[in-house]
Amino acid sequence: MPIMQPRIESMNRRDLQDLQMERLQIVVNQAYAHVDFYRRKFDEAGLSPDDIKTLTDIRKLPFTTRQDLMDNYPYGLFAVPLRDVVCLQFPSGLYGNPIVIGYTQEDLRIWREMVARIMVGVGITEHDVIQVAFNYGLFLGAMRFNQSAELIGAAVVPTSITSAEIQLRIMQDFRSTVLASTPSFALHIVETRQKRRIPRANLSLRIGLLGAEPWPEEVRQIIEAELGLRAYDIYGVLELVEPGVAGECPARQGLHINEDHFLAEIIDPVSGENLPEGEEGELVLTTLTNAAYPLLRYRTSDLTALYYDPCPCGRTLVRMARVFKRTDQMITVRGINVFPEKIREVLALFPEVETDYTLQVKRKKGMNDQLQLLVAPAQAVTHKETKKKENLEEEMQMALRRAIGLRIEVKLTEKGERKEAR
Repeated sequence: MPIMQPRIESMNRRDLQDLQMERLQIVVNQAYAHVDFYRRKFDEAGLSPDDIKTLTDIRKLPFTTRQDLMDNYPYGLFAVPLRDVVCLQFPSGLYGNPIVIGYTQEDLRIWREMVARIMVGVGITEHDVIQVAFNYGLFLGAMRFNQSAELIGAAVVPTSITSAEIQLRIMQDFRSTVLASTPSFALHIVETRQKRRIPRANLSLRIGLLGAEPWPEEVRQIIEAELGLRAYDIYGVLELVEPGVAGECPARQGLHINEDHFLAEIIDPVSGENLPEGEEGELVLTTLTNAAYPLLRYRTSDLTALYYDPCPCGRTLVRMARVFKRTDQMITVRGINVFPEKIREVLALFPEVETDYTLQVKRKKGMNDQLQLLVAPAQAVTHKETKKKENLEEEMQMALRRAIGLRIEVKLTEKGERKEAR
């Protein structure tokens, strides 16, 4: 099975841990010296960087949460001067404190390399044509596919989120061999192919790199059967790098984490205690090479398990189980993360409605597909005010789309009519 960097990806576990320890000590010292937030955390815990002598000593440190990232907006967690930052990522909406992530030139080089590893690992070569159907808006990951493909010499067709009909025409005309997209968009392409009666034989696809949302095995089977490819899961964390943290190999027995760049733990989401190999819990990641934006023990809210036994592909990097559940109420629809606090922030702009709401999820093939927001008006709406009600619903839909980047149907309804949130 192809391995891009066998010296790292198939490294003896003891040597790999030595490399992780060396890098951990560097990042801990940098965070303490240059990030006030982490210096306070260390001091409050009565720790100094010298106390981190083994990999398990990382457990002495407090966790970092998404709220910490928001509270330190915009540059409170940067460990380098702003002049050394060459790229800023803004992965949140327009309301409240967003999150800003910075990257140095070296950070971006490493990110490209991590994605290239995953590409090579599933068999992508310089002979492939990669059709990237991710949104090229605020999602920097789409550009990483382009740049990582350049490392291995593959051609890229950046189709972004153009219609499925155009995607299919490009697939046929350009003879695309790799599709990189969200699984929900791949399903949409499948449905469009069926509707337009385009023979599967007209497609040259052989590999699918799918991610940014949970997708069950049922969806994998449908996409593989209908598009004639072999589909692989790719994992990232928006607050770290997405994609690039981990990816499946041809064995498809979990996703290999790029451990030379991330130290992974699994904790009990309630107690915070570390869990043994194979037990499901919350994934916690510590960056080992991020110069601009080091994160120590970042709680991802993703539920998974880690496996260290040998993989048939020959890699020794730890494998994580595919992620289907989270510890928080965030849901992902067509690759877009929807946080409850973001919805509440938007609702707070409309005094005509209550801030409590119910979010109903419509699912397709077991995946989140559409959202409907049920919210009660602050005062009863009479029959004569129907038009006013419709205008308010439309205004709220537009505000939610601006804040989240997703169309959410809004329906004003009396409290007694709302169902339990799903």
